[in-house]
Amino acid sequence: MLTEARLHKWLEAYGRGWVTQSPDLTLSLFHPDGTYMYTPFHRIMRGHDDIRQYVERGAVGLQEDIHFSSEILAVTEKFGIARWRADLIWKETGERLRFDGIYQIFLDQQDLCTEFNEWWHSTPPLPEANAP
Repeated sequence: MLTEARLHKWLEAYGRGWVTQSPDLTLSLFHPDGTYMYTPFHRIMRGHDDIRQYVERGAVGLQEDIHFSSEILAVTEKFGIARWRADLIWKETGERLRFDGIYQIFLDQQDLCTEFNEWWHSTPPLPEANAP
């Protein structure tokens, strides 16, 4: 059964992986067959290869001065819901972007994410050409 403590630990590690831009840390949190929904309109990524490509293409080297926080909103037996916020510098433009979103996280008994769904907005919006 998922608990708030387990979800909190996972979110802390996920945030650390983003802030330090460590694809290996991020991937260590996902089941090898896990899925990652970046937005409802983006192709769902499946497995470590897909998720690594997204992390490396959409974050590593493109962002700096990253700040991340999260707040658990609900925990059920099967999944947790968290609100997250981040701000960072988008290196290509030098703009500071702010993000506000929701995660839905399914963890297995080993605390590996089997399904990760995210919804978010940014201000200013990411230019379409630069969106991961």
